[in-house]
Amino acid sequence: MFSSFFGTVTRPFLAANFSVAEWWGGNRQMLASKSSLIAENKRLNETLDRMSLGAYSREALRNENERLKAVLGRASGRSLLLARVLATPGRSPYDTLLLDVGQDDGIGIGMKVFVEGDFAIGEVSKVMNASSVVTLYSSYGNELPVTMGSSSIPASAKGVGGGNFRISLPKNAEVAVGDIVHIPSIAPQYAGVVAAVDHPEGSSLQDIYLRWPFNVHTLSWVYIATAEEVTTPLRGQQAPE
Repeated sequence: MFSSFFGTVTRPFLAANFSVAEWWGGNRQMLASKSSLIAENKRLNETLDRMSLGAYSREALRNENERLKAVLGRASGRSLLLARVLATPGRSPYDTLLLDVGQDDGIGIGMKVFVEGDFAIGEVSKVMNASSVVTLYSSYGNELPVTMGSSSIPASAKGVGGGNFRISLPKNAEVAVGDIVHIPSIAPQYAGVVAAVDHPEGSSLQDIYLRWPFNVHTLSWVYIATAEEVTTPLRGQQAPE
């Protein structure tokens, strides 16, 4: 009788325990699969960012090469130092990066900082012995001289934060989404890509919004231009191929 009573009383608890164990086992596998999918999605997004940078760079380099051939053969060489990003916006002060190189590595204030694809993202604004701070060009209130379109329209890109810029141009200026925006220089330098164009009603201007084709909050490595030299061939020499 006792055994029968014990079995009757404990059965619901044993059944509940088995159900919980079964639920947890199934959901643990689902959670592991979900974590794996999230990690894979992040990896794919980073791969797409790199491919996007390469595509933008290749197209721009073709156009830049044609222009350079018509500029009396001038060419430039850029010495780059690879630096690890220790902190990105959110973990460092607004719209700045903290890098693991500094005065001991020959870093100086004003040196330009690039990411893969020749996108210039900012300049060194503070230098310590073994680290440095980069202020991004997209920081609010900053203005960056740029050129746009096939006719190299001069403009001023105003930083609005987070890797985004705004430009105002006359409505008749031909600008399209996806256009690469150049920073005037001999060697290729790009400020961003046109993400949207707005034509306010009743205004003679159009608002152009730029962004970087990568996530500045996930940057791991950047390049610092420690030296940039320009060479001009002797008169009569041809431009480099």
